[in-house]
Amino acid sequence: MVSIQIMDSAAGIPPEKIEAVFRPFYRLETSRGSSTGGSEVGLAIVKQLADANGWDVQLIPRPEGGTKAVLKLPLAS
Repeated sequence: MVSIQIMDSAAGIPPEKIEAVFRPFYRLETSRGSSTGGSEVGLAIVKQLADANGWDVQLIPRPEGGTKAVLKLPLAS
């Protein structure tokens, strides 16, 4: 298994919103639009790729703030 981890120190994602952020076009911050913050499809694409290929993707709140994104891929045999 290969694990790719990305950590940030931003405000983080509330635990009750973690599944929602994998939906296309879902925004945690409603004050931002596509002109100031992207189209909000990146995590939806990652989730679709993970589901289609048997990968595991998780968003984990960090105790010190922010989120840790973990993508686990099986090694080729």
